[in-house]
Amino acid sequence: MEQKINIESKSKMPRSLWLLFFVFGWLASLFGQLEEEEAIPEQTKTGIDAISLFLGGLPVKEHDSALLYAYEKSPAWQQYAQLLEKQWQKRDSWSWTPIRVFSENKISKLDDPYLPVFYPFSGPDLMFALALFPLASTYVLASRESAGNCPDIESVKTFERTFPLILASLHSYFKAGYFVTKELRQDLPMLGGNVPLFLIMIVRSGGRVVDCKTMGSRAIIRFYSKGKLKTLYYFQSDLSNGGFEGSLMNFLSSLGPFNTVIKSASYLLHGSNFSSLREFLLSHSEMIIQDDSGIPYRYLFAGGRKVELFGVYTPPLNIFKEFYQKDLEEAFAQQKTEPLPFGFGYKWNPKEAGLIISLKTQ
Repeated sequence: MEQKINIESKSKMPRSLWLLFFVFGWLASLFGQLEEEEAIPEQTKTGIDAISLFLGGLPVKEHDSALLYAYEKSPAWQQYAQLLEKQWQKRDSWSWTPIRVFSENKISKLDDPYLPVFYPFSGPDLMFALALFPLASTYVLASRESAGNCPDIESVKTFERTFPLILASLHSYFKAGYFVTKELRQDLPMLGGNVPLFLIMIVRSGGRVVDCKTMGSRAIIRFYSKGKLKTLYYFQSDLSNGGFEGSLMNFLSSLGPFNTVIKSASYLLHGSNFSSLREFLLSHSEMIIQDDSGIPYRYLFAGGRKVELFGVYTPPLNIFKEFYQKDLEEAFAQQKTEPLPFGFGYKWNPKEAGLIISLKTQ
């Protein structure tokens, strides 16, 4: 993910001290409940699904994995599950639940909500794509972060060391709603890449993992959600000019029409170094949902596209102040839109957040 924001200023305790405090507290303590499950196909009862539930702090049934069922009796797992549940529910109430309601009432009426979804600069953030487009069957995420490996039962045996890494990796995400690139580069290598976080997000959002495969810089995860088989494709990719024009662009072209999500993207699409991706998205995306860090407002009308605005426009944070868009501010003022019921992108406060939707008209 390309975010470079440091959110320590929003916390009373610096992240480094928080992490140190947490780890020491965790080591000293060593030696959620899942709501009623929906009916799911029997073939999803696989090892990777049980592992995903375990990592997600959710109960594993004894007949699915006697080993993980026993591990969940340990103080380490129970403490982890409680901490993850608390943080997850807080972020869910702030972001994902109101986004799902907004999607059903607004987004699904603007265009086809079943189309594949592309989310560039995503990092391990699957949840916002799932919340914005819950009816899609295909999700394609891409960023510079490593895909990593699918966890197996042997890797899970070291869960006492893994759990603090998971919580550290999700710290900024839970606090502000986006991942911080600098922190991901520190935490993800120790965790083993994006895949473990993807699996956690799938099961905690009610899905069940069918299978998980990694091939170098790519990952493919199939999962059931609400009785429907879905697929997540992740590409570790350079999205700048010269990097994007390759396997990822060819794969996206093979999907046909798709919808795009862009958030907390460090305003990279404002520059000439990402013009190939910007032009591709404008010509191939049926719908582009973004914050102001995505494609500049002046480009969103290209090819006869139309634009819908929700929420308000507030100038970028100080480190991005050069990307202030006067024309976008004027457009929001003219439409007199109501505030969003959720924060989005760098604007974690709903009163300051804006959502920009560009729609293909031909």
